[in-house]
Amino acid sequence: MKTDLALTRPGLLKLVLGYWRSEHRWKAYANLAVILCIMFGGVYIQVWAIDLAGKLTDALVSAKWEVLKPVLALTVVAAIAGGILSISRVIVDGFLEIGWRTWLTEKLLGDWLSTNAYYDIEREGVLSNSDQRIAEDVKLFVNQTMNQSLSLISMLASVGTFTVMLWNLSGSLSFSMGTMLITIPGYMVFVAVIYNAFNLLLVHWVGKRLIGLTMEQQGVEGDFRFSAMQVRENAEQIAFYRGQENERQRLGYLFHKIRSNFFALMIRNAKVMMTSSVYGNLFASLPVLLALPRYLAGELTMGGITQVSSAYLSLSGALSFFSQAYQGFASWLAVANRVRDLQWAINKARHRENGFVIEHGSNTAISTDRLTLLDPLQRPLSTVGPVRLEAGSRWLVSGPSGVGKSTLLRALAGLWPYGSGRLDIPRQARLMFLPQRSYLPTGKFKAAMCYPAQDDLFSDERCLQVLASCGLAVRITSLTAHDNWQQQLSGGEQQRVAFARVLLHRPDFVFLDEATSALDPQSEANLYTCLLAELPNAAIVSVAHHEALEQFHEHRLVLSAAR
Repeated sequence: MKTDLALTRPGLLKLVLGYWRSEHRWKAYANLAVILCIMFGGVYIQVWAIDLAGKLTDALVSAKWEVLKPVLALTVVAAIAGGILSISRVIVDGFLEIGWRTWLTEKLLGDWLSTNAYYDIEREGVLSNSDQRIAEDVKLFVNQTMNQSLSLISMLASVGTFTVMLWNLSGSLSFSMGTMLITIPGYMVFVAVIYNAFNLLLVHWVGKRLIGLTMEQQGVEGDFRFSAMQVRENAEQIAFYRGQENERQRLGYLFHKIRSNFFALMIRNAKVMMTSSVYGNLFASLPVLLALPRYLAGELTMGGITQVSSAYLSLSGALSFFSQAYQGFASWLAVANRVRDLQWAINKARHRENGFVIEHGSNTAISTDRLTLLDPLQRPLSTVGPVRLEAGSRWLVSGPSGVGKSTLLRALAGLWPYGSGRLDIPRQARLMFLPQRSYLPTGKFKAAMCYPAQDDLFSDERCLQVLASCGLAVRITSLTAHDNWQQQLSGGEQQRVAFARVLLHRPDFVFLDEATSALDPQSEANLYTCLLAELPNAAIVSVAHHEALEQFHEHRLVLSAAR
């Protein structure tokens, strides 16, 4: 079952109906009921307006001024009522849209951030711009789904109403074919259907490449935004490398793809619009010509022609939904497919089989049997263990680059699925991993320092104390200062903040992956001395190339490349 879920791309229907089957469905259905009432009320007013237009025309032609005044008054009332319904529709539509978007965004965020799916997707490179799909494509999907769906419902209501109306108003068309008299009741209805069917076929023939081009446009736009963000986040390194020209060429190339696809999309859209426009203009006078025989036969007044023409145009306008919505449908399908691909990637990440067997027992030590570490292509990196990490023990992991030292820490954290072996991790143990470059969220410094816990769990006094212990008291003078700390702090300062986090959280197991690589030997020694003094009962595992760190560790684990 899980395997099927992971390997199957979610269906369009499942994506669309998800909100309507959720715990918020009754609120959604209530909003929809109000929208439908407004919609059908608008159709009724439109029918009423057509009837008033016919009466107004007859009153003008026959110069019945006593009839003209009340008809004009009712026309104004119909216009005001239509305006009120339109405004109400916008408001209720907004409530439904934000409710749907909120539900889908929270669902995708929850799935994306649970069980490290976000990390798996980035590690494997199975999907580009997953964050932008949640932020931007979800918004577009909900908005366009609502517009397309409600327009379809409105079209069906209009088609049903104006088909009956036009059938009654157009009467029957009789003509002779040889000795046979042929009568076609409601003939203008058949003409409207045939006219719009040919229009749809033409639009599809001209615009069938729109879906692929729209999907491509979404993709290249996302790649450009992501690459520009990378320049902003790595501005200092690019400046040191004098890499401005390289970045300009790289971003220029990506924007060239946007530009080329945009022109292709624009040309295709123009062809579709031209096809619809020319086709519509060629037959603009068709309803009057169709009603003319009955007018000449005295079966219709001038007001009747106005009513018949209006009813025909209303029915034809409703039926033209399919051809007019073709471009919108192409855009909607492209966005929906991007959201489906995100769900697919999340499902595969969440249900990816882990080669390691991880058990959570009641013991106080982390223990492993013999572990085999593999890379994502299933090539062996090294074989490790068995290992037992007791409380208060100090381990230094060393070995040549590429042998799997960092991979071993990822396996212990449950982040690396490639390999085999058994790990036993204490159920209540608190683990903390310090990579070479720790994540510092933008905002208040205290919040960045206390991450991932909330900053109100630690007193200001304690935070200032650990900052002083880590050599940051002079650099950070205010815990409430807001900034982009990933950019403002040097590599060494960021590593000091990471040590301050450890002192605040006081974990049972600390894993340091080149966590002091940006520090000078004396600062490195000071931080390790402070760490050992503050957390005497914590097990500490360090991945490092510095021989000077041996003095702070009593055990050494040397990894060698697999043969």
